[in-house]
Amino acid sequence: MATSVDGLISGLDTTTIISQLMTLNAAPQTRLKTSLGSQQVAVTALQTVNSKMSSLQTAAELLQKSTTWTAASASSGSSAVTATASAGALAGTSTFSVSKLATAQSVVSGTTYSSLTDTSSFSDTGFEIHRGSTTVAITPADGSMQSLVSAINSTSGSGLQAAAVQVSPGQYRLQLTATDTGAKNAFSLTATGGGAIAGTGFDQVRSAQDAVLHVGDANAGFDITSSSNTVEGVMPGVTVKLNSLATDVSVSVQPNQQSMSDAVKAMVDAANATLASISSVSSSGVAASDGTRSGAGPLAGDSLMRQLTSRILSSVSAGVGGKSLSSVGISVTKDGTLSFDSTKFSTALTADPAGTKAMFTTATVAGTGFADGVQTLAQGAASSGGSLASAITGRQSSIKDLTDRIADWDVRLALRQTALQKQYSALEVSLGKLKNQSTWLAGQLSSLSSNSGSD
Repeated sequence: MATSVDGLISGLDTTTIISQLMTLNAAPQTRLKTSLGSQQVAVTALQTVNSKMSSLQTAAELLQKSTTWTAASASSGSSAVTATASAGALAGTSTFSVSKLATAQSVVSGTTYSSLTDTSSFSDTGFEIHRGSTTVAITPADGSMQSLVSAINSTSGSGLQAAAVQVSPGQYRLQLTATDTGAKNAFSLTATGGGAIAGTGFDQVRSAQDAVLHVGDANAGFDITSSSNTVEGVMPGVTVKLNSLATDVSVSVQPNQQSMSDAVKAMVDAANATLASISSVSSSGVAASDGTRSGAGPLAGDSLMRQLTSRILSSVSAGVGGKSLSSVGISVTKDGTLSFDSTKFSTALTADPAGTKAMFTTATVAGTGFADGVQTLAQGAASSGGSLASAITGRQSSIKDLTDRIADWDVRLALRQTALQKQYSALEVSLGKLKNQSTWLAGQLSSLSSNSGSD
């Protein structure tokens, strides 16, 4: 690229002149860059609204699920039992006694050993574990207690946990405990191929036992047995965890209205978050006394933002089936947001559970409840191919076009700058030649004057 030499002959500030001319030439590109920045900010704003709308869709979909409206909570009248209820659990109360807790079988070697590493501790280095019809062979590296413990704990399907228990300083016994409770997990030990294990015998520490719940009086009623202390099905949809023996334990199940109320509030909160986001990005700003505005959002005046706001608010004001949503605690405030009265909702839910649910959803697909309408609205905006996605795609296309045009201007301006630098460099050269000619002519004229005087 040619370079300019500032004013050696002309005295001009060539660099500044070219810079100012380039600024004028670059004005169209500057406008394109301003448009590009505006489009990029608008895309970010649309993506923010889209994210809020997706959250609103998720919250509405939760209210369309039947499990939301069949949420239940369970309580126990005793610390001996912990109760939990899944969705759909039937309301009611059951009373029972915890007669037995499920236990895991545990045995300990009858012989005490003074070393963990003595390879002669066990004459039969291999033995078998029998659980029901299952037999698992254990083959330690040697006859030491350390090797035996490692082999048992690393053998898949052994069903046992082994430990070397120090019963006194330098004295150890081998303890084997079933990993699962219940009678079906009881085990026995034999040498490989059958027979007693040489070198030790095992004493029972605790036998395998099922948990037993007794429903009814001591001399009547029936038992419920479980191999685990976590018992399912005592009541439909209810799981009880047995912590200790107890009598006359009452477990009650009731609809979980708080869970339902929280789900409704979550959707209202998501709608308000969406409205706030739309308001922020589409704000018209503040008018100054000179008529200018400041603080306008990147989507000020955008018709899609107005449309989405209107549809969210009208979904509440329109009601459901001719009935106002205020009857279930939802209303539009004077500042254009939604409010939720949980007390009104709970009152309506207690008085008419089915009718209250119908105000929110009548079907998981194409329903006519409030949540159904909001879900359809949000999906139509936030889904792939939805109104927000289309708006984002359209602006991204504009961004690409502007980026390409700006790049074209970079080439054009580079050529223009090179041309200007050549022009001003040529000017300096031309002025230099003229100066030289002027100096020569002055010399010639001076010479003529001198010759004329001598005559």
